[in-house]
Amino acid sequence: MVLKGFVATLLMGCTAAALGESPATGTGAGMRFRCESDSSQQRYCKVDTRDGISLVRQLSRVPCMQGRNWDYDRHGVWVSHRCGAEFVTGKLVEQSPKQGPLVRCESHAGRIEHCPADTRKGVRLVRKFSVSDCIEDLDWGHDDKGIWVARGCRAEFRVEVDGVGSGQASPEGSRATKISCESSDRKRQRCDIAVKDGVDLFRQLSKTLCVHDRNWGWDADGIWVDHGCRAEFSVR
Repeated sequence: MVLKGFVATLLMGCTAAALGESPATGTGAGMRFRCESDSSQQRYCKVDTRDGISLVRQLSRVPCMQGRNWDYDRHGVWVSHRCGAEFVTGKLVEQSPKQGPLVRCESHAGRIEHCPADTRKGVRLVRKFSVSDCIEDLDWGHDDKGIWVARGCRAEFRVEVDGVGSGQASPEGSRATKISCESSDRKRQRCDIAVKDGVDLFRQLSKTLCVHDRNWGWDADGIWVDHGCRAEFSVR
């Protein structure tokens, strides 16, 4: 009987491993744990999810996107397609920084336009209206008198009041993932990532100007860059 019980326990352990399950290491809100998938197969990590789950640190090179390659149910967390991350039980509440006013500034017929604004704490682009790319320091920027736009850039800018600094941000109200994609030796390079609502050029890295539909673009399966374009993109 003892031998039968041992064999039964061993078989149960093998079944859990075959299903790619990992046991919880504790209970209650605030418990931190790791869950990783090293292939396209789904891995299940048993944990108490009554208070929700928050992703706190990305471990894999593949972005972990809730509802696509990770999520949770009442029994635990599942990951798939090489998503690996650290999670915590419970929902994290982020405090929103104080936001400054929005300023709309538009360049028509390629002319340079100035829009008065208090730019001492910095400026960031939050929404683009023009077909042309609005690239900081090339198509738009700011000085001590306000914001300037050129080369047909038409956009809405957020004037910072909390010292966050300048830069281009993802459109407000969207969830975005940052990814770098680089073309070396003028060869086309693809960067695989699931795209749902579009891609914005977040930060230029190369001396070669990255122009949408000329040397970079995107589809539902990722981003492509070509002819020396190197940049950081914001994927919605």
